[in-house]
Amino acid sequence: MRRGRKRRGSTDPVPAVLPQIIAEVVSDEYVVLSVGGQRLPGAPTTRGELGRVIGELVAGLGGPTRVEVHERDGSVWADIITPATPPPSSPTGPPVPVPTWVELTADGFIPGEEVTIALVLRHGSASGAGTARVVLDRAEQAGVGGEVILLGRISGTFSVQRID
Repeated sequence: MRRGRKRRGSTDPVPAVLPQIIAEVVSDEYVVLSVGGQRLPGAPTTRGELGRVIGELVAGLGGPTRVEVHERDGSVWADIITPATPPPSSPTGPPVPVPTWVELTADGFIPGEEVTIALVLRHGSASGAGTARVVLDRAEQAGVGGEVILLGRISGTFSVQRID
């Protein structure tokens, strides 16, 4: 039995079997994703989001990944994608972020009412029956950008505002 040798100049080991992501095009706009043969729960991904979503999945898998796109006409596009290399860390440590404040205001709340502040991670669509299903990755962290929802816990008043 021969043992594989690491090639000179190679810094990352490549597994014998690569993880696989399959993107199956189901309409002109939507794609259904599977990772390792398991369909991802939740709504289909739009073609516009496909690059970002595949990048996040490959980063989560932590190594080179075979990605296939199965078009509706039967054609298949395949490539090996590697996760983005993180920037080198600074010898002085990470910079301390300086707060940049954003003020949001909205009307229609009950005086003294508790108002929930929610950062929007992404958008989805309701099914034909009018139901929505959300599957969240507990490891995902919201960034402060995009949209914020202010929601009155008693009145039900809400305001959606962009904070770019």
